[in-house]
Amino acid sequence: MSDDDKRWYTRVPAISIALVAFLVALTTLINNVREIGGLKDKTPPAPAAATPAAPAVKPEAPKVPSRYSVLLTLEKIEVINDGTSGSTSWSFDVSAGGQDLFELPARDYLDTEESRNVTPRTSDPSMGRVILVPGQEMLIKISGRSSGLISKTSASGTATLVAERALAPVRVVAADPRDGEFVFHFATVATAQ
Repeated sequence: MSDDDKRWYTRVPAISIALVAFLVALTTLINNVREIGGLKDKTPPAPAAATPAAPAVKPEAPKVPSRYSVLLTLEKIEVINDGTSGSTSWSFDVSAGGQDLFELPARDYLDTEESRNVTPRTSDPSMGRVILVPGQEMLIKISGRSSGLISKTSASGTATLVAERALAPVRVVAADPRDGEFVFHFATVATAQ
C-alpha cells in the first residue's frame, strides 16, 4: 500500500513533527533578528559600587537689590511757549524727593521752530543722582522763573521716578500756558547696589 492509500489519521504524527520543527525554526529566526536589530530588551548592567548621592543644590533665587542708584541727566528742553513774543530769560530748579538736584541758571529761550529744542550748555549742571529702594516712587519737581522786565512769571511741573523704568517727559507750565510752557526730557540710568 502506498502513502496515498493510507488514511489521514495514520499520517498525523508525521505532520505534527514537521509542524513542531517549523515553529522551532521560526522562533529561532525571530529571536536572532531581534538580537541583531537591537529590538531585544536588554537588562541594564549591574550598578557599580554605590556612591553616596550628592546633596541636592537648590538654585539661588536672583537677588533683589536692596536699593538703586539712579542717575538723572537732562537731555533737552522742548520750548512750547517761552511766554513773550521774543526770547525770554528763564531759570529752572530741579529737585527729587524734596532735595535739590541742580539749578539751570538764567538763559534766553525762544519758541520758534528752529530754536525750540534746547540742550544744556556744557557749563550748566544738568545731572543728579538719587537713591531708591525697589518699588519706591520719588517725585521729581521742576520750578521755573522768568526774569522779564515787566512781569515775573513762574512755572512748575512734576513727574514720578521709579528705578525700574525711565522717567517720562516732565511738562513744566505756568498758570496760563501762554506765559510759559516747557517739556523736560531726561535720560535715566539705574544701577543696582
